[in-house]
Amino acid sequence: MQDDNHQFRITALYVCFTLPAHMYTLRESDNVNVSALPVGIVPWHILQPWVDMYYAEVAGWTNPQAEAGMNVAIQQQVQQLLYDQGYGDGVSELTGGFDLKNNQRHVLSLTHTVYSFAGGAHGMTVERALTFDSRTGRAYTLTELFAPGVDFIPRLNAIIQAQLEERGWFEHILGPYEGITTEQPFYVADKTLVIYFDLYELMPYVYGIPYFPISVYAIMDLINEDGPLGWIL
Repeated sequence: MQDDNHQFRITALYVCFTLPAHMYTLRESDNVNVSALPVGIVPWHILQPWVDMYYAEVAGWTNPQAEAGMNVAIQQQVQQLLYDQGYGDGVSELTGGFDLKNNQRHVLSLTHTVYSFAGGAHGMTVERALTFDSRTGRAYTLTELFAPGVDFIPRLNAIIQAQLEERGWFEHILGPYEGITTEQPFYVADKTLVIYFDLYELMPYVYGIPYFPISVYAIMDLINEDGPLGWIL
């Protein structure tokens, strides 16, 4: 994204205060606080003819390389999302924003959503997600959330099918349920893995984007303990 696309920026508010000396003097025997801090997020606003979109930027992070890596991945995803939804065609009106799904224990997971309208009965909403190790800036795939060599697909499919049954959706799906793939979009929210499908991929438009939350405790035997699902437990 070019800087001339940014019309304004909302900055974070930093509050500083001073503690009495006896409260912050360290001794050799003191343990240093190793709490996993959340990542600083600043919203940027793209405001152009036909486009009104907010996206997230990592700011003020302790690891500049990780910050840069996460921001590049976010900007590339947002740019691709806008172009896929018709950016620049002079017909599609694009609006969108982002949601922070997890920002704790070294795991940053967020989604960006764009709604496009080019006439007709209704527009089209597309959502894309990224899940990072905030210490390194590494983005994780669905496969990398699980232990190497583990066939996690059948377990996730069984959980999703059970939720379809519970919601009474099976009779409304668009064709036989074919299951998820290793490329299935997902995000992490607290101690939950959320699998979702695009509009029309599984259900009719009226159902919106279908989400399937899966408790990490239900798949503990499958996860990569040295990965986002392991860290959030």
